[in-house]
Parts: sequence; structure tokens; C-alpha cells
Amino acid sequence: MDIDDSLAAAHINIDLLYIKFISSFRKHTAIFFFCLETQYSNHFYLKMCASNLVSSVCKKIIKPYFPTPTSLRCHKFSYLDQMVGGIYVPFAFFYPKLSNTWSDKPSNVISEHLENSLSKVLSHYYPFAGKLNENISVDCNDRGVEFFTTKIDCPMAKILKDPYSDKEDLVYPKGIPCTYSYEGSLAVVQLSYFNCGGIAVSACLTHKVGDGYTIANFIRDWATIARNPSSKIQSPQFNAASIYPPTKDMVNLPEIVPKGEECSSKSFAFSSSKLAALKSMVINNSVVQNPTATEIVSAFIYQRAMATKKKTSGSICPSVLVQAMNLRPPLPKTLMGNIGSFFSVITTEEKEMDLPRVVGKLREAKQEVRKKYKHDKTDEFLPMTIELFREANDSFFNNSCYDIYRFSSINKFPFYDIDFGWGKPEKVSLASNGPVKNMFVLIDNKSRDGMEVVSCMKEQDTSALERDEELLKFTSPSN
Repeated sequence: MDIDDSLAAAHINIDLLYIKFISSFRKHTAIFFFCLETQYSNHFYLKMCASNLVSSVCKKIIKPYFPTPTSLRCHKFSYLDQMVGGIYVPFAFFYPKLSNTWSDKPSNVISEHLENSLSKVLSHYYPFAGKLNENISVDCNDRGVEFFTTKIDCPMAKILKDPYSDKEDLVYPKGIPCTYSYEGSLAVVQLSYFNCGGIAVSACLTHKVGDGYTIANFIRDWATIARNPSSKIQSPQFNAASIYPPTKDMVNLPEIVPKGEECSSKSFAFSSSKLAALKSMVINNSVVQNPTATEIVSAFIYQRAMATKKKTSGSICPSVLVQAMNLRPPLPKTLMGNIGSFFSVITTEEKEMDLPRVVGKLREAKQEVRKKYKHDKTDEFLPMTIELFREANDSFFNNSCYDIYRFSSINKFPFYDIDFGWGKPEKVSLASNGPVKNMFVLIDNKSRDGMEVVSCMKEQDTSALERDEELLKFTSPSN
């Protein structure tokens, strides 16, 4: 399709597609499986019922408001970008009631409001509107991003309060959350209308172009422009390849994100009082007297996951806690892409599972890695990072004897301030059933005094963890 670069408008091409999900075959198949009194059949039935709630889907292509300059048309991947697979990172924001100025507006006005502001933010985050050129670069050709609009035939409360997460996933573009193989645009958005008047806005962006920090800034800047189209946002810089030069040796390139597996998700909520109780336990028995909420929760979840695995297997399995680390600072906060490192704690004996001990080792490992990067000699960042991954690969990443538990914390980012003009979200969530085994994402709760942990584990491990009595003393499954 030809692109007219002279257009300085939203560049919206409409491809309307109505999809009807209800059929007697599906209905009777779902009922048949429901009658099989097994966990699998119940899960299958609920997924079928959930899909029947979607009455229509409309798809548009949103292109950058201003054409990307010729000098920026080729976005080269950094070494870290090359290490990341093509997984999509999914966020959803639920707004059960729009502010008075928006509550009476027709749905097409709300859609256009989001489409126009998305078009403008894409001019700043132009690689997301481009096309992948293998594992080398992004052709920033302004081909645009997919924007879906759906109608969900139930109140939002039914989605948020349902103990099964399949219904909540209806607010994401079908088949895209946490996928490795999507061949569409590098960013995909969905606006969902509920029959109660509430809406949900979800965004799935490829990890190949940016990490959680990059994606969070994209969403924040999009909301800022939506509230005030004349807002001046701090220009993001997509030049990480100058700090982490890419490699031509794709064969020996390590992977940050492992291959996908079939997993199930669960969300665990930690209240402020439970966090305080855990912190007190750590302080009373550890050299770390100022543990962060991230350190405490990561160590606690890791400890309980190991403990439940020991119960089912009969013996402790050598395990590793791997915590992702953002390198902004020392690198500029405006630098976008995959800008990070990691630190780890290895546990091989039962006596090493003690919570204060794990927190202490976690702090020690973090400080050690921070010290390596705490200088302005950015030309040394790449060799340091390569060496760090080489050591980890030799020690545990490539060793099947170890269970790897990966933790990523985004609890410092104000997701509950994401306001597109009609108020702040009631709920912020990640899609369920991600493909990365033993992955845990930490995010603040709405009141900012507690934390939510979204887990992704094998079905049997999830089931064992959510029944762990020690875990349930301090948290409760919230999904």
C-alpha cells in the first residue's frame, strides 16, 4: 500500500470487520466439556463463554501524525535488543466510569480521541510504527499500528471480579498478549466498551523495540497528549546502539527472554500491613535494615515457590532468583530500548531458603552489579554485560539442574495516574497466561501502599503456590 508522506493527519485507514462468536456448535461443545468434571473442561468452558461476550471488532491502522524524517528511517537494534525475543508486553487500564465531560459522548468520539493522540505520540516513538528487518533493525516506514475497537456484552465488574482470568483477557487484541509469533504491527491497541458504560484501554508493544520502562513511557506520553494535545513531552532517544553496538554473530547470541512454554497466571495482592509484617521479619534477622518492598516481595515469593516445589518433589531443587535491573541512571532517562542488566541469588541448600538470608544476598548482588555500571564510561557497558551473561550462562542459565525464577519490578512507575482525559484507572493489569515460565512481575496497587505480583508458572506449580499456607498468611490470590 502506498504511503502519502505529505499527510500530517492521523492517517487512519479503516478496515471494518465484524466477527460474531456465538454459534450453536460452540455452545453445545462448551456444555459437553463442562459436564466433564475436570479442571481442564471447566477452563475450556469458561474460555468459550468469555469469547461469546465479544459482539464486534473494528480494526483501524493508526500512523504517525508527522512523517518520520529520512535520517531516522533505519532504527538499528542494540546488542541487548538483539538478545530479546519478539514477545509482546501487554498492559490494560480499566475505567469503569468516565468523568462528567466524557460520560455522555458517543463511542466514536472517544475512539477518535484515542486514535488522534496515539497518532501524535507515534511521531515520538516512531520505531513502534515501523517494520522489523529480521534481528538487525526496524524500517521506520510509518506503516502504523493496529487499533481495535470491541464491544463486550457484560458490565466491567463481571470481568474484574471473575476469579478466572480468561474473561479479563477479552480486553486485549486476540492472540497477541505475550506472543512470540505475531506478524502484525509492533504495537497493537484495543479499546473495549462495556455495556455498563465503562471502557478498557489495552496496549501490547513488542519487547524487541523497548523494555518495560520504554513501554511505560510510551503509554504515559500517549495519555499526556490525550489530555492536552499541545503538551510538550520529553523527546525519547532511540540510539542505544551507540552504547550497545549490535553483533553480526547471531549464532552465539544469548537470549534475555527464554523460549515460550504453556503456563498459567495468578495475581497475588500484598496489603500495606502485610508488607510491613514481612519487613519486620527481615529487619529483625538480617543485616539489611532498610529492605525495599521489591526486595522483600521478590525474596518471599521466591522462597515460597521453592518450598512448594520441595513439597511436591520431596527434595529441594537448586534454584536461582534473577532480578531485572534498569540502568537509567547511570544512562539517561530519555534513552529508549532495552536498557538493563540483572543480578541473581543462587540457592542450593534448604538452610539458604531463609527469608532474611535471601533478602541479604539479593541486596549484596544488586550493589555489586550497580558498582560495575556506576561510572560514565559507557563504552565499557557492552563488554561488562556480555561477561555478565556469559558467566550466568555457564553457571545456571544453560544448566537444566537449576529452576530459574525471573522477577521484574515496575512498581515505581505511576500506572494508576494514566489519565486519557476522563480520569484515572480503577484497575491496571497485565494479560494472563504469558509464555515465560516462572516469571513474576511486581506492580503497585491502586493506593500505592501495597503491591500486586503477577505470576506465570506451570499449571501444577501455580496450583501448589496458591495453596501454600505460609504464603497465604501474607497475601491473597486476587485473580
